Order: sequence, then C-alpha cells, then structure tokens
Amino acid sequence: MTDPEPGGVTQRTSGRTRQLPVFHCPYCGEEDLTPHGEDPDGWHCGACLRAFAVRLIGTGVHHP
Repeated sequence: MTDPEPGGVTQRTSGRTRQLPVFHCPYCGEEDLTPHGEDPDGWHCGACLRAFAVRLIGTGVHHP
C-alpha cells in the first residue's frame, strides 16, 4: 500500500488500514457501529453489544 507524501511522492507502508465503514450491524440492523480492537476488520455494535469482523474474501470475478 502506498501513502502520498507532500509533493506527490509516494511511500510504501506496511500493514492494513480500515476499509470503508460498515453501515449496519449484521445481527440487529442498527447503525451504532464503532471500530473494535486493532484488527482493521473489527466492529462493535453499541445496540446489541456484539463485536464482529467483516472482510472481503473475493469479488467473484474469475481470471482464466
């Protein structure tokens, strides 16, 4: 992953960052979600008090 520096120069960074936020809890449907823990996939629902992870496994696009 690269992060731009001032002046348009990019640098390599290690590790993962949080992706786009999850909008609804998969268990109760509420929107009261906050990041959970150090895992970039982890979320906490303030309504049902569950912690869960969401990550993309694939897009379904098959390359020959």
